[in-house]
Amino acid sequence: MSDPARPRLVFAACRPPYPLENGARIRTYQLLSGLARSFDTLFVTFEHHADSPDGACSAEQLKGLLGDIEVVTVPGTGPGKRARQAISLLQPQSWTLGRYRTSAFAAALGHAVASHRPNVVHFDDAGVALVPPFADTLNVYCAHNVEQTILRLEARVGAPPRRLFNAVEAYKVAHEERRIWRRVDLCLAVSPLDGAVMKAAGARRVEVCPNGVAAVDRLPLRPLGRDEPLRLLFVGSAGYAPYERGLAWMVREVLPRVRRQVSSVTFDVVGTPAARPVTGEGVRYVGRVPAVEPYYDGAHVVVVPVFEGSGTRLKIIEAAAYGRPVVSTRLGAEGLPLRAGEHFLQADDADGFAAAVVQLYDRWREPAGGGLEPMLTDAREAVGALVWSRVVEGLAALYLSELERRAATKPAAVPAAGSASLPDPSRA
Repeated sequence: MSDPARPRLVFAACRPPYPLENGARIRTYQLLSGLARSFDTLFVTFEHHADSPDGACSAEQLKGLLGDIEVVTVPGTGPGKRARQAISLLQPQSWTLGRYRTSAFAAALGHAVASHRPNVVHFDDAGVALVPPFADTLNVYCAHNVEQTILRLEARVGAPPRRLFNAVEAYKVAHEERRIWRRVDLCLAVSPLDGAVMKAAGARRVEVCPNGVAAVDRLPLRPLGRDEPLRLLFVGSAGYAPYERGLAWMVREVLPRVRRQVSSVTFDVVGTPAARPVTGEGVRYVGRVPAVEPYYDGAHVVVVPVFEGSGTRLKIIEAAAYGRPVVSTRLGAEGLPLRAGEHFLQADDADGFAAAVVQLYDRWREPAGGGLEPMLTDAREAVGALVWSRVVEGLAALYLSELERRAATKPAAVPAAGSASLPDPSRA
């Protein structure tokens, strides 16, 4: 039931925020549920096939997660990913975004806008933002990352057919993203770096809506036992191709170098498992877990071996909030308010990455954590503003401020020609 006292919002996303197993779904859920506290919200999304690469989620599961938020779903993507990718090479639209451009979704979204009459239409990703903007409303594109950047990086790795496909996709997606950025009223980027790309491509207005983390208590630093192993941790969807490749590099190249200096090492990978996991001594793919805190509590070093991507990594924000030291590649920490050497250690080659891990391990073994305390305190303070509740409050305030500005600058209605001198019967 609509609440006439509150402004109205239609929130569209190509992937339902269920289950909450990766950064993209967590971001969608936090923004959607948070904005619903300030706006009368209608959510439009897909119900993907059980064998779809987008993952299955029913309307009932969504309603159970989202409570009073009204949900509208349409049929989504199905199986046969490879065949559909091959066919897409002959089509002008990309597979990455184009697979969500369906007549059913466009009709459902159009009907939602017509019936709900929103003040704001929030397109939560590029897959649903390809539809034309709606009149008489604030059209906002909220990016999780810059898709073309990811595809250009992925075009450098893998087998030749895969590199060719990603190169073609990068070209198509760049055209589609530029079209989105230029025609919506407002673009939201997760970092100033992504925002600069949007502005350079002609976006009308860009603001930053960063990734966040739940408010958590900092975990204590406990003395490291004499025979206690070095425990490494990665948190994220290992099924995501860039992460899968980064983890393979970590297991094959970095861990052997660490073991030359540390006799006992374990490595837990928490999150959706990889399709082709690279295994090794002490490597454990834990899979999805009900809570990540116990794994952070037991970890000595959080590793982020990421060489491809855009946006920002929630796992680094989370590690800083929990008070665990991080070793990351340059790209892994890109776009975050953290400085290498001060808030985390950075390395982009196997020797340097292993040396950074061992350095942190040695500091754990020293009395009082070997000076880890100042680094962890500073890192937690640096991400202090990146709490989801604060991020969403800021976004809601931005929307309300923009609606007020638009209302103040909207021209007054002009009477139809020939009617200006007609008397008002109610005042006779």
